[in-house]
Amino acid sequence: MRGQIFVIGIGPGQLENMTIKAVEVIKSCDVIAGYKVYVDQVKDLLEDKKVISKGMGKEVDRCEMAIEEAVQGKKVGIVCSGDGGLYGMAGLLIELVHIKKLENDIDVEVVSGVTAAISCGALLGAPIVEDFCTISLSDYMTPYEKILRRVELASRGDFVIALYNPRSSKRPNYLDEALSIIRKERDNNTPVGIVRMAYREEQEIVRTDLAHINTKEVDMFCTIIIGNKQTKWINEFMVTSRGYNI
Repeated sequence: MRGQIFVIGIGPGQLENMTIKAVEVIKSCDVIAGYKVYVDQVKDLLEDKKVISKGMGKEVDRCEMAIEEAVQGKKVGIVCSGDGGLYGMAGLLIELVHIKKLENDIDVEVVSGVTAAISCGALLGAPIVEDFCTISLSDYMTPYEKILRRVELASRGDFVIALYNPRSSKRPNYLDEALSIIRKERDNNTPVGIVRMAYREEQEIVRTDLAHINTKEVDMFCTIIIGNKQTKWINEFMVTSRGYNI
């Protein structure tokens, strides 16, 4: 019996905000694997399922254990925050299945979710209506010099920018350094939206501009959306004009 592994984007992590397919696939699985925080977010769907829960930095271990279960013919779901392909586990899982030459033994499917740029953008209004980019300020997998280069080029290109993993206790200055680069290309009154703990009880939204970001209040639970030259505040809505003749 062929095993199956689904890499499942759970969006913000509340059932009402997940895609219907993500919920249905989780319910159908025999085994669920994931970072403990993400597993806890879908715990109401996990009755009678085997759970593989590992901490941060154990991504390879989680995939290896999921593959071991799938080789036995089980249906396995790997849950990821947001979308499983964007800063998620989909790429790693597919690479490992290929390296182990298990493509003929395991079916892999990526179940899309809602990444933070989109979910937080909805809370702010309509900041993302055209070309935009996501940049993670975590140097866990990407050299810091490359991150800063990406920030510089995105700023020059006038992209709306969504900053992921903006500030941690181990790298408290990265956000300030990224903002200093962006300020070279954008006015101080450029709209900025900061969403913390999106769609959870602790949700907080800060509406500000590039000159008045209080970086000390930002942590890893925040997503920051920085507008481009066409972005403005319309009352509480952050809106990027697409160029319609109105």
